[in-house]
This record gives sequence, structure tokens and C-alpha cells, in this order.
Amino acid sequence: MDFIIKSIRRFPYLFLTFFFALGVVAEYNLQLGDINYIGVAVTFIAALSAFFVYIKKWRKRYSSFSPFSFSSSISLLFTFFFLGGVCEHCCHPISSDELASCGATEMTTRVAMIRSVPKLTKNRKISCEADVYCVDARDSICHPVYTVLTFDTCDASLKKGDFIVFSSALKSTESSETIGFNYDTYLRKKGVEATSLVKRFRVLNSDSSTKSCDFSLETSASNLNLALQNSLRGRASLCADERDLIIAITLGNKTEMDDGLKEAYSKAGASHLLAVSGLHVGIIILIVECLVGMAIHPKKRPYIFAAVLLAIIWGYAFLTGLAASVVRTSLMYTVYRVAMLLFSKPNPINVVSFTAFAMLVYNPFNIFDLGFQLSFSAVYSILLFGQPLIDKIERLIPEIKLKGRVGQIVSKIRTYTLGSVAISISAQILTTPIILFTFHTLPILSIASSLFTIPLVTVLIPLTFIYYGFFLLSTVLPLLGVVADGVLYITAVVAKSVNAIVYYTADISFCTVDRLPFYGYDVAAYIIVFLLIAAYHNYRRLSLLWISASISTAYFVFAFVDGMNMKGRRMMAVYNVNGVTAVNRMMESNALFGCNDTQKVARKAGEFWTNSLMTPPSHTEKTYFEFEKHRVYMLSDKTEIKNETTPLEVDILILTNNVATKMSDLKNFRYKTLIVDGSNKYYVAKKWKEEREKSGADCHIVRFDGSWVERCHE
Repeated sequence: MDFIIKSIRRFPYLFLTFFFALGVVAEYNLQLGDINYIGVAVTFIAALSAFFVYIKKWRKRYSSFSPFSFSSSISLLFTFFFLGGVCEHCCHPISSDELASCGATEMTTRVAMIRSVPKLTKNRKISCEADVYCVDARDSICHPVYTVLTFDTCDASLKKGDFIVFSSALKSTESSETIGFNYDTYLRKKGVEATSLVKRFRVLNSDSSTKSCDFSLETSASNLNLALQNSLRGRASLCADERDLIIAITLGNKTEMDDGLKEAYSKAGASHLLAVSGLHVGIIILIVECLVGMAIHPKKRPYIFAAVLLAIIWGYAFLTGLAASVVRTSLMYTVYRVAMLLFSKPNPINVVSFTAFAMLVYNPFNIFDLGFQLSFSAVYSILLFGQPLIDKIERLIPEIKLKGRVGQIVSKIRTYTLGSVAISISAQILTTPIILFTFHTLPILSIASSLFTIPLVTVLIPLTFIYYGFFLLSTVLPLLGVVADGVLYITAVVAKSVNAIVYYTADISFCTVDRLPFYGYDVAAYIIVFLLIAAYHNYRRLSLLWISASISTAYFVFAFVDGMNMKGRRMMAVYNVNGVTAVNRMMESNALFGCNDTQKVARKAGEFWTNSLMTPPSHTEKTYFEFEKHRVYMLSDKTEIKNETTPLEVDILILTNNVATKMSDLKNFRYKTLIVDGSNKYYVAKKWKEEREKSGADCHIVRFDGSWVERCHE
């Protein structure tokens, strides 16, 4: 207990942030509602009571530990747990029923305010976030619905803050789908309540007295970002791969990047290079600190030094169009710099935790953002394991002692190389389980490739920004355009070298291990064990190693038993893949029945097959098969309805390809369960929903009810 109290006192923001985030996740999944408010009141009163009792009566009696100090600390942590639930509850997306009560699901004229900079999607359409105003029929109050609008055009002159009028229905992001990636669920975890496709709209600002704000920091950043992208696209000296890499690595736009190049970076474990993130900001920070330190002494003028550094870092964030990952890292660095000015030796873990806490209070849905998870897990991992790994590696690899200038250069190269290896390994300790859980792939050669790509990227980024500087100056002094071209040529050579290394690594057959099953308990066990190891390194308590070994043993036993049980499972699933017939029977072998787009189904269900320990399925066109003594019939041809003269008795009848729209169409079939699969169009699924409400039949409509899954055990 004493160890726990000391840990909480040493890293208070870490524990408070963890419990706050846990409360957000619990509220999102369980919807505790008013219980959170009661929990905050009860636990806060308990924390205060235990604290005062400890201070007044027990402090002298217990010199190192008191049960009341433990009670006070735990009560306070649970106060923050319920506070996280309160924050999530206050901004939880409305349900589909609440959306329908606002009349949002009906086709009518609405007003919306654009709340994000409109961006061009891969499908050459404009997408943006907006507040769509809907009137609730129950209380006649106008409610803003947080919506993602997709405009059926690539030439919409919209900007953040515009008010538009459009006629379209809103579709709720509430979904019961639990298999594979679901776009609606992804949006809902960002707080989005609805989506809508807009074909026609009118901007109110152009013919109304209502005007949006003329200046928007985000819009200005986006416009500058687009201008710099266009300056690279117009250069004939750059080939497509080099240009796309430079744009992605400095300006954060991967929209036009070739799929083959993306796949190569993914296989080589270098995808983090393509997204502007903490790595890029870290490189900028190292370079800027070195350059600014030459002009301004950090110790003599600390405030001026910090102000210049932060101005440059936020200027870089502005150039990237205020990308979320860059803003996140810039904010983290800002908090750290302020803490250095206020305190002599700020605890980096507390600084990072405070930043995470502030971002979660501002937007609780950040906890579900993959970028947020990877950014903070990487920073925590480096802080916990970076220096110990550097010490271990330096002891394992002896230093080559040479005299003179050559010896100094060799020593610096050794220090940089070993530091890069240690930082790369440490950053992946806590990010690996998240990557495995999300993508089920493990890039084995990512560390090896990073030894070559990261130094080149460290050169590429400043070279690119030197080019941007000369390019902008050339608009005033055209002669500087020649200098810009020269810098760009060198930049292109470096970019070509990075791509060559990535392509070479991706061509190695064992560079990536795919289809690794990884579950939530795997993530929890992995992180707990490594955190216990880090705690042992700091506190040198053997009990921590015993606990770590016990958890590891229990985990492997549980994983083995679960794997054996998984092999004995038999499942049948009808996937919710729009426009596709996808009936999946998983027994001794994995088979898809009637599938008309196997690639689309694989994108949807690949994770499900991996976690079910199943190989990719074979494909068959059978319309009748058996599953655990259940007779399954797939009805896809309207002539089959008329040709059946005697009633066909089956256990499960699956309707595909808009074959029927009401119960009377199926008079020649006798069935126990009716499934309307994802190949049926929306209007057909809606008719079947009305038919189900009218008759009360056992009918599962995958468009509205999610995938249908039946599991059996031997």
C-alpha cells in the first residue's frame, strides 16, 4: 500500500488522467447517466473526510503509511473517474430515436453552419463538419446536430463559418454493428451524431445580411498549406513519388499518394513518416533549439528563448494546416516549456499527463482517437523505457576509443546511433499493442528501416522548409526562384533515397507478420506487465517482478485455453456490407456463400476472421447449405418464388438482391428466421422494417440491426 501511495504522490496527473479516461470509456459504453453525478458527490465527500481524519488523528501514529491516506487517495481517483463520465455524458451523441424526434431523418429544408474547413476526399467530393439545426417536435426547441456533410461536388466554394441551406435527410451514426470496421461507429466515437449527402445547397452569406467571420485561423492555415502544395505540384523536376512524400511528410496531405507507395511504407513499418506527428515536431524542435540557442542564451534569457521556440513550433503547426497531431504535440511541448519556466525540474510524465488531461476535458472523445492513443503512448514509452534502454545498449556495445578529432566524431556517431536505436525500440514498447489490436500486423523490420529513414527525414524536413521560405520570398524577389529550385533538387534526391530504402525493405518477404489475433485482454496484460517492469526499474522491489511474472503466466494459460476453445467454435454470420451478399459459414473450413464482392467483404471482416483464428474463406455459389442441423436457404431469384409449388421448409431464409419486399411474397416458404442481407437496397430494407413492425415476425435486417451472427460450440 505504501508503494501505491508513493507512486500516486510522485505521478498525480498520470493517475488522475488514467481514471478520468477510464470514466469516459465506461460512460460511452455503459451509459451510467446520473450515477456519475452521484458518484462524484459521494467519492469527493469520502476523499475529504478520509483526508481530514488522517491529518488530525492518525498522522503521528503512522509515520509512513495510514489506511486513511490510502482511502483518501483512492476516493479522489474515483472522483475523477466519475468526472470523466460526467464530461462524456454532457456531450454524448444523441440516439437515433432522438434524431428522428427532431424530424432530422425526413427529407426537408435545413440550415447548417460549417464548423470545419471543407476538404477534398478521395472520391473527389467535399466533406466537412457542420452543426445542422433541427426542431424537436416535443419541446419546439431548435437543436444543433453535429453532422458530417458530404457534398456531391468537388468545386464547392465553402469556408468555415458559412451558413448554408440544403434539402437532405440526416442518417444517425448510432449502429449495432460489432464486426469489423464500421464508419458510423468511427464517427460516433468522435462525437459525430449524423451524416448526410448534400446534392444541392445555397450559401446564405452571398444573398443575406448574415455573414460568417471574415478571418479564420484554421482557414488561413489551410489556404497557406494548399498554396505550398501547389508550389510542389507544378515542379517538373519532381517525380510523383518524391512529390507525394514531401507533401505528406511536411504538409500532412496523403490524399493523392499512390496506393502502392502507401502499402510499401505500411509493410516496412514506416507509415508514421507519412503522417505529420510528434516525430516531425520533435525533429523541428531539435533543429530549432540548436539554431535559436546560438543566438539567444537559454539560461540568461529563458523567457525570450522559450517565446521564440514556441513561435517557431506553432508556426510549423500553422504551415501544416493546424493538423491535429501537430497541434497535440505542439501543445505538449508548450506545457513542458512553461513548466520549465515555472519549476526548476518539472516531472516530464506529469507534464505529459496534464496535457492529456486538458485535451480530454476539452474533448472527451479524444480518448478514442488512434492518433491520440499512439502519440501519448509513444511519449510515455520513451520517458519510461528510453534512458534505461540507452544505458543497457551502451554497456553491451563497447566504445571504440580513438584519439583526437576522429575519436570525437566516432563517439558522437556511436552516441547518436545507439540513442536512435534505443528511442525507436522504447517508443514501440507501448505502441505495439495498440497497433496489433487495431491493424493485426507486426512490422518486424521497422526498427532496422528507421535507422536509415529517420536520419534522412531529419535532413529532408529542414531542406523542404528552406525551399518553402525561398519560394515565398521569390514572389517578391523573382531571382530567389533559382535558389529555391536548387534546394528543391537536393530535397528530391533525399526523398528518392527514403523511398528507395522503404521499397527495398517492403520487398523482403518477412518484413511484416500479418493476421495476428489480438484482443482487449492482450493489450491490458501487455501494458500492465511492461509498466510493472518499469516500476521495478525505478523502485527495485522484487514483489513487482513476481506480480509481473504471475500476470504473464496467467495470461499465457488463459490465451492457450481461449485459443483451444476458439478452434472448437462454429459460427455463421451474415455481414452488413452494403450492396453485397455475404453469408459466412465458419466450421472446419471458412466459406463465403453467394458473395459478389469478396474484396469488400475482406475489408469488412478480415479482423473478424483473424480474431476467430480462421484463414481467409473460399467462395461458393451454393444457395442451400446446413449449419449445425439448421437448414439455410438463400433466395436471390424472383422466379424461385413463383416456381415453388409446394412450401419449402427451412430454418433460416436469407433474402438477397431485392428479391422480396413483404411477407405475402414468401407464401411458398416456411421458415423460423428471416434475414434481409446487405445486398438489398435501402428502400427494400425500409419496407421490411415496416413489415416487421406490422407483423411482429422474427426478421433481422442487417442494414438496421447490424450483422447477424450465430455461434455454436462442440
